[in-house]
Amino acid sequence: MFKKILKRTAVVLLLLLAGVAVVTMARQHLTYEAPYPNITASKNPAVIERGKHIVLVSNNCVQCHSPAPDPAGLLKQGQTPSLAGGKKVETPFGTIFTTNLTPAKSGIGSMTDGEIARVLRYGVKPNGEAVLPFMQGQNMSDQDLTAVISYLRSLKPVENKVLEHEFTILGKFARAFMLKPSPPEPTNTLAKK
Repeated sequence: MFKKILKRTAVVLLLLLAGVAVVTMARQHLTYEAPYPNITASKNPAVIERGKHIVLVSNNCVQCHSPAPDPAGLLKQGQTPSLAGGKKVETPFGTIFTTNLTPAKSGIGSMTDGEIARVLRYGVKPNGEAVLPFMQGQNMSDQDLTAVISYLRSLKPVENKVLEHEFTILGKFARAFMLKPSPPEPTNTLAKK
């Protein structure tokens, strides 16, 4: 009798695990709706310089999106590190490869200004999928978003095809059930247009 109960329990657990695995895989590419901020890059040198400060200093995007081993060291030497991405970041959720932020085809070159602004403000990619929640752009004002996008557009394009993320089982589960867009907080600067 004990063996029968054990066998049935094992079958039920296996069916549950199989069900969770199937649902997890089916939810790997969920898509979300988010507005496209009305942002257009500027060629104004002051706006571009403001964007450079935000990207390299204030929001420290360069730490993750530069392939350089020590971007902070390059900045201290007065050099501007590349933002070609591809940095490998090991996490319990898998291996993450950072995005190329240069205006190359392998970077943001094929994205519109509105698509870039939507990624930064709402955490939603052009294909509707949520980005990983490591960025800090959700509460940037329209002026700061314009400055950041203007700076990124001013960079020299660097073709650097970044590898796809390699999620662990834990990462796939988190992506399926916990990863959602990260919209601005209610006290955001959208009302200050």
